[in-house]
Amino acid sequence: MPQAAIREYDEEDEHLHTAEVDQQEISEAQSEDAIASVDSPTAENDQEEPYYHYTVDTKDPDPWLVLHKTKIILLVLLAVVGVAGSVFYNDQKLNEETNAIIAAPQLNDFYYVDFRVIKENLRPAEKFRMAKVQDITGDVVTINFSSYFYLQEHELNEAIRYAQLRYEKFFQEKRHNYTITELQTMVDSGAIVLARRPEGNMLDGNVVVPDSHFESSSIFIPGKKENFAGLEYLKFTQDGDKAESALEKFEESADLGFAPGQVNLAQMYLNGNAVEKDLHESLVWLKEAALQAYEPAILKYAIVCQQVESCMVTDFYQELVNTGVNIEFTKQADVMATTKAFAKTLADAAESKKKN
Repeated sequence: MPQAAIREYDEEDEHLHTAEVDQQEISEAQSEDAIASVDSPTAENDQEEPYYHYTVDTKDPDPWLVLHKTKIILLVLLAVVGVAGSVFYNDQKLNEETNAIIAAPQLNDFYYVDFRVIKENLRPAEKFRMAKVQDITGDVVTINFSSYFYLQEHELNEAIRYAQLRYEKFFQEKRHNYTITELQTMVDSGAIVLARRPEGNMLDGNVVVPDSHFESSSIFIPGKKENFAGLEYLKFTQDGDKAESALEKFEESADLGFAPGQVNLAQMYLNGNAVEKDLHESLVWLKEAALQAYEPAILKYAIVCQQVESCMVTDFYQELVNTGVNIEFTKQADVMATTKAFAKTLADAAESKKKN
């Protein structure tokens, strides 16, 4: 091959090699530009997704709150004072109702009792008990405590709501006698937290006092009808004529020998209702009913007898034993001396029978 041809071939070969290198450099540069374009945002992207700088503004963002801040604080304070005033008013109203019920007790009133004030050395869960007015003899109120203790006061409301008071053994048989003055002292000391009075034998929508007043009986008992009429007249005690009518009906019932009528007549003399107050006359009619082994009359006689100087409870028990009256009520007596006196009378009577 001629030398000129060889030189031309070499020059073309070098030119081709150089072109390949340049093409490779161009392709590498394009790939780098493409990667850079992907990694770095374009001007359009900068406009669509601007970069935000978040800073903390120490000033109030809402100028309305600044302008009305004082008013808002006053409204909050007024709301707090209103709620506190409402709670205080309700508590004051309950205290007034409690004092009114204690001052004029009625049968089947209910007391919420904090037993920690009355008795010491109680168990941690023994705090509150329910009490029910079982009987009223003059100024002496006889109550029965519930058989159960409650940890918190609101559980007493739940006992009413869940109709636990209907249980036969909810209240104990043991009777406790307190004067109205003593009950008021218990309220002042915090022992009686609340007093409630049923309306229509119901509290919180539940029957708490079985209505035995309308129990019918096919057996005719002299004096029962008159006693029932007297009780109906007593519902209108504000009317003086009705009270006198009740007294007349109780006298008729007592004259017929009906023991409950005799006790109700004794109550009229004891309270001075439509008649002059006379404890001695009350004791006479209570003894008449007690000689028929009528338990309420025996218990009431013991209470009234302690208020009369010339009356001796032991003599009364002895007379009952001599006439053959022997009922067990010692578990319900509240005064240990009374219970022991009755037990001693029975023991003496038993010994005298053995000697004879």
